[in-house]
Amino acid sequence: MFKLLVSTLALTLALTAGARAAEPVGAADFNVKSAIDLKALSPANFVETLLPVARGEGEVVFYDFTESFGPLFNEHLLPRFEKKYGLKVKHVQAGPQAVQQLIAAKMAGQASPADVYFIGNGNIRTANEAGIIANLPLNSLLPSAPDLDPLAATVARGYKHGGIVVPFHRNVTAIGYDTRYVKTGSEPKTLAELAAYAAANPKKVAFTNPARGGSGQGLLESAIVALATEPCKARLFDFTVTPEEAKVWAEGECMTPVLDWFKGIRPHVEITNGNTDTLTLIANGQAHVGTVWEDQTYDFSKRGLVPPTVRVRLLADGQVGDGDGIMIPAGTQKLASALLLTDFLLSDEAQLLKLELNGSRSARTKLDVAKALKPEVLEKLIPSEQYATLARPRIVATISSAATARFVAAILQLP
Repeated sequence: MFKLLVSTLALTLALTAGARAAEPVGAADFNVKSAIDLKALSPANFVETLLPVARGEGEVVFYDFTESFGPLFNEHLLPRFEKKYGLKVKHVQAGPQAVQQLIAAKMAGQASPADVYFIGNGNIRTANEAGIIANLPLNSLLPSAPDLDPLAATVARGYKHGGIVVPFHRNVTAIGYDTRYVKTGSEPKTLAELAAYAAANPKKVAFTNPARGGSGQGLLESAIVALATEPCKARLFDFTVTPEEAKVWAEGECMTPVLDWFKGIRPHVEITNGNTDTLTLIANGQAHVGTVWEDQTYDFSKRGLVPPTVRVRLLADGQVGDGDGIMIPAGTQKLASALLLTDFLLSDEAQLLKLELNGSRSARTKLDVAKALKPEVLEKLIPSEQYATLARPRIVATISSAATARFVAAILQLP
């Protein structure tokens, strides 16, 4: 499947981190009940402290907000965790609405129905402000993940949670191209080259409508980051921007260079109604280049829904992405098991397998993906050096939404 790499550096970092005592995030005390002295817990004594307690807790319940990660969890990761520790896990595809279920349980004074929750980044603020996330410093406590990207480990779409949710899944928008028509090396590498390619190859570039699919919105956000003036960029990652302020920003001069670029390509591109529609045009040979998500394109390639000749890359101007995380509900009654499972899901083994099976990136910065994965896997992914240097965080959601509305009004009505 792949060669598991155990980094000496990662081990050194874990042992160094072990000297630090765990402290509650944003409060004087932990908001989760435990038979364990949490302030004495560290990466160095993590497993030896937790495992004896976990074996007396019974089955741990793992909630998953997605519909697409079921096979990864059920057929691969959870069975490996169970075998490793002799613990049982119940996997529940609970959807994003599970946040409200956990809030209702807390308000009723009941134990949490979940012990670990794979949660969408967009719900983290709601969950934390409702008090349902355990205020554990997961970003520094887990021995399997000493090398998490600091921003991804403490901030979710601009919401600063301080490390109580660890980034499990990362994804990024990209440019997809079919090497049957566009040889590797000659593909568009910048926004300017993409515009030139579209002009020279009318209707062979598929651009997902930003109002209908994240890959199109990703290109819009990426163009904003690349083309807006410096004074305008100052607010792109200011997550205090209100919808009213964002509307003023988007309807003003800040969007002028961005809209000018899109007006230039508008007559030459095919605008689609969704991410899947764009990939379908590429699969059918109707489009040679298109806006895509790396992980969705990888999944479609593995399933034979796009030709094996399709490749993905990031523009040198940078392209935005996001991700989702793992949190432990404050109302869990099985904290030791929950911590062990969370740690396992951030391990080398789990993160590399997730990338190989789902094209799902990791926030682990020291994983040597190029050495760990087979060449036939790597060729379907964005080159590692591009991902490391050109992936950008999503801009503030209020500005993104306002910019999308301006785009729809200014660009989609053009012939």
